[in-house]
Amino acid sequence: MAEYLLRDMISKNKELEMKNWDILSAGISAVKGAEANEKVKNVMGELNIDLGEHSSHNIEDLELKKEDLIITMTRKHSRALVLKHPGLADKIFTLKELSKTDSDSKDVQDPFGLSEEVYRETRDEIKKNLRVLLEELKKTELDEEE
Repeated sequence: MAEYLLRDMISKNKELEMKNWDILSAGISAVKGAEANEKVKNVMGELNIDLGEHSSHNIEDLELKKEDLIITMTRKHSRALVLKHPGLADKIFTLKELSKTDSDSKDVQDPFGLSEEVYRETRDEIKKNLRVLLEELKKTELDEEE
């Protein structure tokens, strides 16, 4: 959800250009090439975001050292990546670490296997944190242009 939410937010922001961004979602245990499940399609469809062309990626299939920033949803995933790729520790953060939003939880929990309502709540939690993060990233993009 995060990839598509961020793409949508950037495309609707007049100060940003999508060509300056390379956004890809990948899971630690994702099955490569899987479609998004119906619950995700439904809750994203409520925001007019189509996941019909989505195909999952496994993090092991990516060259992480080429990435500027690696954002995870949980501290557990961040720790696993840092242990496997210690040289990338300065690029790996949770979404909530970067957004610095005040929250009871420092993680965005995976709604897999739960109700559509939980998917909706997770979507909204991700979107809220991405909105804050995007404001910070916008400053970076604008600084690089100068």
